[in-house]
Amino acid sequence: LQKLSSEDPMIVRVHGGAYRLTPDGDPPYNFRQSSRIEEKKRIAAKCFEKISDGDFLFLDSSTTTLYLSKLIAASGYNLTVITNSLGVLNELCSRESIRMIALGGKYTDKSHSFVGGNTLSELSGLFAGKAFVSCSGLDMTFGLTHNNEEEAAIRKAMLMNSKERYMLIDSNKFGRCKTHGIIPMDNVDAVFTDSLPDDRWLNFFAKHGVELHICE
Repeated sequence: LQKLSSEDPMIVRVHGGAYRLTPDGDPPYNFRQSSRIEEKKRIAAKCFEKISDGDFLFLDSSTTTLYLSKLIAASGYNLTVITNSLGVLNELCSRESIRMIALGGKYTDKSHSFVGGNTLSELSGLFAGKAFVSCSGLDMTFGLTHNNEEEAAIRKAMLMNSKERYMLIDSNKFGRCKTHGIIPMDNVDAVFTDSLPDDRWLNFFAKHGVELHICE
């Protein structure tokens, strides 16, 4: 399995097995939530260092961001969190110190999130200091990309309506170009990932002025 995953970027090694990605789709939500847990926890912990008491945050519906929401829930910080994620909402809604703004719209079980025109309409009038967003693939030519058109549009709106833009990206997503663009790398402040990429990627991030945080 380790050999297969090292030779084929569409095969992702996980605890107890491996999963073959399809060109136009992410693995099921429950699979993603239970895979690469330690990597996601490390990324979330490093991202949490960027959060301060009183912040206004965008959190997307990625499973890595869900782990960040668990740290937020335990922090006791007074925050405002805007999200389209049912998981993040369930994690934070009972915390008295956190003001939740839940984006409505069409619910999709594939990502446990709300998407569509109504969601985007609500987002158009909302702004935050910091956005924490993930994606399905990171390409050197097209930047941040995603499998799902509706989720890509929401993540783009979150990033463009925030002052500081942070990407939470598993290292196995580097070099993958998905169908729908989010934003170019010039619009990203920092990338948080689980392992050191090769020199090509280090030069790429430096060229675009992106901070790279290795969460080992």
